[in-house]
Amino acid sequence: MNVSIAAESSNVNQPAELDTVIGRLRDTFESPLLDLAGPAARVTGGFWAETWTLALTGHTGPAAPHKVVLRLAPDTRLAAREATIQAGVAAQGYPTPQLYATGRSDDEMRSWCVMAFADGHPLLGGLNGLRAIAALPRLATGLPDTLANVAVKLHRLDPDPIETALGAISETETGIDAILEHHRARAAELGDKRLARVVEQLAVDRPVVGRQVICHGDLHPFNVLTDDGHHIVLDWTAARIAEPAYDLAFTHLLIANPPLTAPTALRPIINAAASRIANRFIATYANLSGSTVERERFDWYRKLHATRILLELTGWRTDNTADQHAGHPWFPMEPTLRNLVAI
Repeated sequence: MNVSIAAESSNVNQPAELDTVIGRLRDTFESPLLDLAGPAARVTGGFWAETWTLALTGHTGPAAPHKVVLRLAPDTRLAAREATIQAGVAAQGYPTPQLYATGRSDDEMRSWCVMAFADGHPLLGGLNGLRAIAALPRLATGLPDTLANVAVKLHRLDPDPIETALGAISETETGIDAILEHHRARAAELGDKRLARVVEQLAVDRPVVGRQVICHGDLHPFNVLTDDGHHIVLDWTAARIAEPAYDLAFTHLLIANPPLTAPTALRPIINAAASRIANRFIATYANLSGSTVERERFDWYRKLHATRILLELTGWRTDNTADQHAGHPWFPMEPTLRNLVAI
């Protein structure tokens, strides 16, 4: 999950792809003298891809920006899907950074994309402990209503062009069936019989497929930047064509279990408020979209997301990489997720 593409950190180990990226940008913006104005700056907050800001100089083309964002993804297949969906929603006028260029590293091990720089701060940026308590009155309406508006606008876009574009880059199924099959295989690989049973039950209980829309898949307060009343949506890694409930269930799950650091005594207050905010998100979405959020369908997708997160946590522990993911919001959510899937 990205926290902000405006929060720059110190410069360490510059990306090996920089020369290739700059060369591509020179061609894209017809600016042969385009170059870095300084070292790339690493953006904090990402857990899957690396994100950097690049300050540019030597502009000769009229459209060349002075700052862009470079995103480096460790999975070329997922990166291609992410870039395709982000470009597709941007083409329909949805508020997300425009993509300028994409490519792969020389060893073909990771993909990169360059996008427009977006000013702003996350909807929940910097809220911990007492700050979260103090902000609750403001968050109680502003946060869920903003996320509901963002979701409704996304789900109103035409999924057909994006579905066609996805089909052109891959013959692999990317819908919910593919998710279930991936979960089934992963549970077997990890040897986790309890999660394997959960996946099998999900397959048995799966609702009849409903209306398909463009889903973000990771829509939460840290992936939405706000700036002077405007909002922009980041990080399309988990995006896919699916039912609206796919998005709604995940967002509700994250809002109701906020990854905020707080003293034990404050957790009941924060949890109760978070539950109300999450429920308001669903109610506002239903009101704005004019659609009913079916409880059984919604609960099924919550369990699907919970299963995916638990499989990730199990995988990190099995691979002895849990320490590398320290601070990830999945860890404090684990007890709630296990209760949700009854294991």
